[in-house]
Amino acid sequence: MQTVSRDVSCDCSEIAGAFANAHPLSPATYCQRNFMRLVPMAVVIILSVFLVAAVVTIVNSIDLTVTTIYNYTKTATIVIPQRTGFSVDPENRAIIQREPGVDRVIESSGFFMNLNTVFGGTPFIAFAMPIADRDYLLRKSGDWLAEGRMPIPGQAEAVLSDGLVRNKKLKMGDVVAGPDDQGGIAGCPVPVRLVGILHGPTWIAFTSPEFAQAAMPLFTKHLVVTAKDTAQLPAISRSIIRDVDRSKCEVLSFTSLVNQLRKSLASMYMIMGLVNAMVILVVALMSGMLSNIYFTQRITEFAILSAIGMRRTTLLLHAVSETAVVTAVGWVLGVVVTWLIMDAMKGSVFEPRGMLINPHDHLALVYTIPIPIIITAFALATVSYRLTRLDPVTIIERR
Repeated sequence: MQTVSRDVSCDCSEIAGAFANAHPLSPATYCQRNFMRLVPMAVVIILSVFLVAAVVTIVNSIDLTVTTIYNYTKTATIVIPQRTGFSVDPENRAIIQREPGVDRVIESSGFFMNLNTVFGGTPFIAFAMPIADRDYLLRKSGDWLAEGRMPIPGQAEAVLSDGLVRNKKLKMGDVVAGPDDQGGIAGCPVPVRLVGILHGPTWIAFTSPEFAQAAMPLFTKHLVVTAKDTAQLPAISRSIIRDVDRSKCEVLSFTSLVNQLRKSLASMYMIMGLVNAMVILVVALMSGMLSNIYFTQRITEFAILSAIGMRRTTLLLHAVSETAVVTAVGWVLGVVVTWLIMDAMKGSVFEPRGMLINPHDHLALVYTIPIPIIITAFALATVSYRLTRLDPVTIIERR
């Protein structure tokens, strides 16, 4: 029995050893045998992916913050009078009402409040319009009253979307805006308190027109223009911009907002591209140098394989495939690390400072794709050069 047990254990160990070495030239076998040697390269790749993705995510957060704060312009286009009085002149108003596809043209006033953003205090308007128009606009925007109540006509009260409440760190009964506000154009002659919280995709705020008229009679009245089909609003906005007298009124639409934002961020995007290009280049050079060092340490192995008849093309694919496996695994781990860190920082670092980020920003991942590609290409070039100068007989004799 002892002999049989010993034979069985020997057979098992031999089978396990044979299984482990079933593909001795495969990249997986190399990575398994040289795990600790490959850790530095993998760490460099993980850190570089995180650095590039984090930079892109943070820069894109500026765009995301602005377009989220003012996403009510996806539901309605705002027309503001310019140097012609406290309301849009009748001629331009008639032009807007005649535009095909326009549903309602609502005259509104209100007050401004400051929001916390990376730029500092940013003004945001609380619309003051009749109850019927307010409820209509809420239906259009997809928001609803989730907590509290609507403002009582004539009272210094407001309802805010939950995104605005989080941004201003408010709770029910807190002051939304008042005479003590600092910076920007925000402020109100009397303290306005939060009495209701809206929930939904749109950041929007309302007060009563009776209060706005009594407290701020000289506040400029603007037009809130909606479309019968909200999907057609961008086209209607372009028509309004083309047809109205731009010297007498300004048109704020989502498209114009985004275009203005893109232009203002053009230099920042250029800087981001240069920084990412330099990071990718430096990482590729470092990883290529590590690959070259590892190849040099195994030069005898490749010389023997070449001496027994293995084609150099096969050797090249073998060496490069090992680098490709390491870079691919490093890239995947870098993406996972980036998602985990950005998820953790979203609520604790960015949002308290008025920055909205998308931790899983797809554009950020696109910027990291060149990292494994360039590293593998660099390894291909260096190893190919070394293999063209490889003399197996000299190396074996020297050994």
